[in-house]
Amino acid sequence: MLIEVSELSQAGEARRKVAAYANALKMGASRMGEIALVTTELATNLAKHAKQGYILAQRVGHAEKSGLRVMGIDKGPGIADIPRALSDGHSTSGSMGTGLGAIRRFSDRFEIYSLPGSGTIISAEFWQVGSSPASGHRSVEIAVLSEPIRGEEECGDGWSWRSTLGTVLLMVVDGLGHGVLAAEAAREAERIFDASREASPVAILVETHNALRKTRGAVAAIAKIELGKRLLSFAGVGNISASIVSPLSSRSMASHNGTLGMTTERVQEFTCPWDQDSVLIMHSDGLASRWDLKQYPGIWSKAPSMIAAVLHRDFGRQRDDVTVLVAKAVEV
Repeated sequence: MLIEVSELSQAGEARRKVAAYANALKMGASRMGEIALVTTELATNLAKHAKQGYILAQRVGHAEKSGLRVMGIDKGPGIADIPRALSDGHSTSGSMGTGLGAIRRFSDRFEIYSLPGSGTIISAEFWQVGSSPASGHRSVEIAVLSEPIRGEEECGDGWSWRSTLGTVLLMVVDGLGHGVLAAEAAREAERIFDASREASPVAILVETHNALRKTRGAVAAIAKIELGKRLLSFAGVGNISASIVSPLSSRSMASHNGTLGMTTERVQEFTCPWDQDSVLIMHSDGLASRWDLKQYPGIWSKAPSMIAAVLHRDFGRQRDDVTVLVAKAVEV
């Protein structure tokens, strides 16, 4: 859920929409109050300081670990003194005076990234009672930001991921065009990916190609991370972009021409090392491909959700559905 904010009057609307979303996720009464307060503070800050930005609310986790992430994203003046802004009671927005310090205290997980002159991203995660942020015994953290083009309810992009012991499979798909028919193709690709017993990116793409013949077709890419081997395998058909980046290097992954469900020349798998400082970024063509994370000092220490938000904010084309998937190696 993405809610644009440019006026103070929209803070209440943002609060109501996020509260309704939190209620649908069964977050619980105590969490609902905290989520409402945090959303109000984030939206008020957007209107007061950035003049324009948006609130992004999305479900996080799965099954026994489920929660809500609320982000305030803007391209405003940035925060010059983050430690001071995080002190309790500090507020320059004229809002409830809770400040970022209280947002951090209410959140189960809090992150902030700001560059003077470039904007600010604030993320607050809330987890259901009895649940907790997924932590410990992980070596890959995954975040996805996926939104339809303005004016459409259904997103023609799609994504999914699944893991077994020591292996993670990830997919990004883009149904041709946008709207209902594109979404139909994307949902079918997600269904095939989730149900497949194949472990090879190529084999899953072949299954998907056959299944999508009854749809308008799609482009897709699949990555497989084998943790024990420290190896990433990749295969793609069409213009899904994928790169492995680190503070010292960047490597693009090659997809072949074609459209799943229509024509594919061939599907080939490529491999490359997966190191402790690796970050995998996969995205549809709703995101421009000219990004470079080296433009963002300190971003490497941030969660994948923050990286995805930075890319969406600065390189989203605004004229197509957009999906950004970020997978990051983390300490265990």
